[in-house]
Amino acid sequence: MIVDKTETMKSKQYLKGLSPLHVACLYGQLPTIRQLVVSHLCSVNSRGTQGRRPIHVVLSSRSSPNTSTCLRYLLEHGADVNITTDAGQTPLHLAASEGLLDSTEILVQAGADVLAQDCVGHTPLDLARIWCHRKVARYLKNCMWQANKAKEMEDRKLVQSLYGDLVDMCKLNTFNKKPLIDEKMAEWANKKHLPLLKDFSPRALVSQYHTQCLSSDQDSSNLKHAKGLFKLQAGHPQEDNSTSTKPPLASAFRPWTIYTGLQLEKPTREPDLRGRVTVWKDSSSRQPLYTTEWDSMPRFTPDLPLDALERVLFPRAFPARIASPRHFESQDILEIQHRGCPQGKSTSPWTEVAMHLAEVLEPGHY
Repeated sequence: MIVDKTETMKSKQYLKGLSPLHVACLYGQLPTIRQLVVSHLCSVNSRGTQGRRPIHVVLSSRSSPNTSTCLRYLLEHGADVNITTDAGQTPLHLAASEGLLDSTEILVQAGADVLAQDCVGHTPLDLARIWCHRKVARYLKNCMWQANKAKEMEDRKLVQSLYGDLVDMCKLNTFNKKPLIDEKMAEWANKKHLPLLKDFSPRALVSQYHTQCLSSDQDSSNLKHAKGLFKLQAGHPQEDNSTSTKPPLASAFRPWTIYTGLQLEKPTREPDLRGRVTVWKDSSSRQPLYTTEWDSMPRFTPDLPLDALERVLFPRAFPARIASPRHFESQDILEIQHRGCPQGKSTSPWTEVAMHLAEVLEPGHY
């Protein structure tokens, strides 16, 4: 009898400060919840004691077996899936601590943040592990892995954009400076008391990707020359254009050559920012930062490990294991250089395979 009175007092204390919608969600009374929501007598996100909303209260053992149904109804009518209590706990925290697998799946599908932390720093996965809810913990661990990978992919895209911007800024700051040849020519002309007759500075920013591009003057002159040859070829009296299958002579003057397939023997050299960009991790905030030789102000980078940032910004320091497309071609084991053969015995292809795969060769086994 004393136990019943104690439980009644605790129940009354728990229900103190809760709205009728909170009480209906606490006991899983779906018809009452529908009536209160439709009549707009109570807000779906109304605040109760300790910052609890109806979506928090419904995630308890008292609302069984209508917990999932009530939760889905609240989400469909505007309940905030990531709203927190005064302790910083989201509905996903409460579902994980109660071991409600169905409710956990509903919340994740509705967009709940699986990486959210409460005031203590616990994630929903931590609470599922603390209360020994293995099925919920396994599900949340998989969701956290997928969320971390999605975040990492977004950060890698941002790093690629940062890399492109830094390369453009590096080129701009390099070509804005007066080239050394101009300085030497001006110094020589000043000593000889001669005017500087020619400007040796480049007319346009030349990318290292297109070192074989022609200048604008060469393009125009070659184009005019090619047009003239094409006119002479077209007006030649001995040529029959209807029967000739040869291409016009102007096609030989194209400035570009395009290779397709597996002709590339050397990998393309991507611009490297070593010596111009410095990347490190701040000891206090643990956030990666970078500075450039033209801007000493530390700036934040996407939140990735330091080695991942260095692989993008300094590609030549981390060469790829597959240097060219030819490395994808299949090879025959018989054409590979032999490492050794057993004495007095003829080797077979299978013996050669074993010689390549075995870490320790024991005498007499081959």
